[in-house]
Amino acid sequence: MTAASIGAAKGGGYARYLESKTVEPERGDYYLSPDGEPTQAPGQWLASPDTLARLGIEGSTVEGRDFISLMEGKHPRSGRWLRDAGSNGARGGGIDLTFSAPKSVSALWALADESQRREIEAAHAAAVSETIAHLTDTVPTVRRRSHGQVFEEPARDVVAAEYRHTTARGVLETDAPDPQLHSHVVITSAIRDDGKIVAVASRPIFRSARELGAYYRSSLAHQLQQRGYAIERGTGKHGRYFEIAGVPRGLLDAFSSRSREVARAAERFRAKWGRAPERGELRQLKLENRKAKVLITRADLQQAWNDTAARFDFAGEQPGRLPGATVEPPPERPLEDRVEQRLTERAATFEPGEFRAVLLEQSVGELSPRAALDLSRAMIAERRVLPLEGGLMTTLAVRAREQAIERRFTALAASAGRDVGDQARTLAGDQIAERISGRLSAEQAHALEVITGPERAAILVGPAGTGKGVVIDAAARAEQHLGNQTLGIAVSGSTAQRLGQDSPALAGRTLTLDALVSRVERGQLAVDTHTTIYFDEAGMADTDRLSRLTEVVEQTGSKLVAIGDAAQLPSIGAGGMFAGLSDIAPSAELSNIRRTLDRDEQRAWGDLRAGRSDRAMAHYHSRGQLHMADTRDEAVEHAAQNWATLTETLDPSEVALISDASNQEIGRLNARAQHFRAQRGELGELEVPVPGVHYGIRQGDRIALIDQHHEPGVERIENGSRGEVLHITPAGEVLIEFDVTGRRRTITGDDLARVRLGYAQHIHRAQGATVTRTLVVTGGWQTSKEPAYVEASRARQGTAWFVSREDLGVEGHDTDRIQRLAENMRRSHAQTPSLAHPELADRDYGTNFHRQLAPSRTSRIPGIVRAIHRIVNPPAQERTR
Repeated sequence: MTAASIGAAKGGGYARYLESKTVEPERGDYYLSPDGEPTQAPGQWLASPDTLARLGIEGSTVEGRDFISLMEGKHPRSGRWLRDAGSNGARGGGIDLTFSAPKSVSALWALADESQRREIEAAHAAAVSETIAHLTDTVPTVRRRSHGQVFEEPARDVVAAEYRHTTARGVLETDAPDPQLHSHVVITSAIRDDGKIVAVASRPIFRSARELGAYYRSSLAHQLQQRGYAIERGTGKHGRYFEIAGVPRGLLDAFSSRSREVARAAERFRAKWGRAPERGELRQLKLENRKAKVLITRADLQQAWNDTAARFDFAGEQPGRLPGATVEPPPERPLEDRVEQRLTERAATFEPGEFRAVLLEQSVGELSPRAALDLSRAMIAERRVLPLEGGLMTTLAVRAREQAIERRFTALAASAGRDVGDQARTLAGDQIAERISGRLSAEQAHALEVITGPERAAILVGPAGTGKGVVIDAAARAEQHLGNQTLGIAVSGSTAQRLGQDSPALAGRTLTLDALVSRVERGQLAVDTHTTIYFDEAGMADTDRLSRLTEVVEQTGSKLVAIGDAAQLPSIGAGGMFAGLSDIAPSAELSNIRRTLDRDEQRAWGDLRAGRSDRAMAHYHSRGQLHMADTRDEAVEHAAQNWATLTETLDPSEVALISDASNQEIGRLNARAQHFRAQRGELGELEVPVPGVHYGIRQGDRIALIDQHHEPGVERIENGSRGEVLHITPAGEVLIEFDVTGRRRTITGDDLARVRLGYAQHIHRAQGATVTRTLVVTGGWQTSKEPAYVEASRARQGTAWFVSREDLGVEGHDTDRIQRLAENMRRSHAQTPSLAHPELADRDYGTNFHRQLAPSRTSRIPGIVRAIHRIVNPPAQERTR
């Protein structure tokens, strides 16, 4: 499900657009619209009879003039304003919620007979109606002011119109549009408990988007099962989705492939010209990409769909109709266990809405949505899920792991006679002085003393550019003087390899955290009381990994030195333990920045780290290193052109091009950078396509791996490794030399799907790197404190920022644009352990929480019954469609 606000100024126009999709074309309903789409069914009201009667509306079918009036905020009969104007004098048009069925449902609908189509549409309509009822009952869509405070509460009813469509827009006027069963549900107003008609609060709906989408899919799966369809659950990203069993995967891809083809063509246009194609150019791209048969009648459209299905020997005759209506996936964990795992994949705590969403997602095909929500009460009563103060929740398993980590670190922090002694530290210091042509500073020497002390655990806090690699190198050398084994680990393999490069004493002795734990558990790696483990970028470790590591250290008698900085990028999964561990174990913190000698730049890094982003951005603005464009696309192009200028004199590996947005934007930057290098004659002519992206790679290109590369008998190349293409053969064999290790590998065929251009990167790939210059495209919703600090602190000679007024959300004058950017950079997305939130003492919370989950509103039932009835028994004028 997606949600979008429709402004008052656009409300009437949007209403007319939806209404236009239901008007029969002049040539008759037998023909397609000028866009190649069939005429769709008229809108239906999703509101109680009492609410419709108040508005002077009779019947369930939406009349265009009534809908347009409501979108403009007016009573359909009297024309008076229904809702008060906002503080800016405007009245919002409404909220458009779009519910899209899984692709297999749409494909089956497209290939089914009229009776089966009506059945599928009935299941979809019931699921949409049930979801809107759930939204009305649980989402606080009404705001009320009292004594200067604003309270949010659920509405008594909402005024909503549903427009059901069955195709996606054709990517070319003569193309057959893909089948896509979906409904636009436009909520124009809400009815408060006191009966007042008010505007809908949009933000609570946006916050509930995942839950509402999950409720719709759960209900749709349940409705389809009741009609005899078999459900394949756990599909899609993070296993959140479902499909109807028996529909070939290739067919689902085929019904989306045309759009992808045109998207790739558009991206190639961007790479060449640095902008998106305009309307006429896009039309030409589509025509060049493939000539399509002209579709005129609905029979043409049906034949096009049937031809696509025939390529996969699929006719849609009763597919998925299996006894029990569920296809069981391979053996999996019990539902409650799966819910717990999903809830804490990304953070240690979660909100009740996320709890509901995960329950609904994981129980598809097992429980109805109501039964799924009922399960929440049992999980809370059994203390599998723990309510915390502040409206958050966690799982008992996560809290237990956090407590175990604290307990182990407390024990490891006690003196254990592990001090290496002054002599070993002196010898190590002398070796370091010879290597770097300078002595350790006073703070580095103090840090060396702390992490080589008598305890079995120590913490080194190393802010960006403070020379922590030298300290780790010295500590490892001191341990080695005593004959102790030293190992370096990190969460990612590329970071572990870089640790061996920055601290040569650990070269050849580094591996990932997971590999260390696995090898020790299998007896493949001997770790004992004479082993010291250096854990780099420890702040990026999730709680589960840190728990397993500390268990290994505790059981083997080894020593652990955790190195990191809580102000830099957090873990991808539930984490946040590193900051608290420095209060338990002996710790030292480095502060003198060595990566850059520019004092103003050093202060800017410190300001970003401390959350004083306004000062930092003022610094970059004063130096002309803060560039403002009108649109995000223009900001991206400006950054790419600056990269091209800098790499005329600097090696491409010395200029970091970073985006905090999507992989798509990084792909655009990479393709644009490649185009500039090709124009300068720096790349070979032969290009090898890369599966999954719109560009290819050439000799001379910088590349990065997005997955590990294995070859029998040789050491694997780690995910995130970067390198250069040395040679490409006509057969598509690509020889790559990797930066840190110097290893060479030939990659070909399907293995090339692991390769991407390596000119631009996401900040997670750049943490720990040092370059000469950095260019950052930022300012969007993903901008936050920790990435901003890491982005700024990569370069020896300065960072330039590229942002857009479009991202900062201001039209016209933008005198406060830098302040708004700074506000975004103050937002912290740091991980927080559940232990930071006391457990809620109220033992009745489970009951109260369940009452919030699934209240009963009998007033909504008639609307659901009507929705099902109108699909199963449509009016005569609708049956012809």
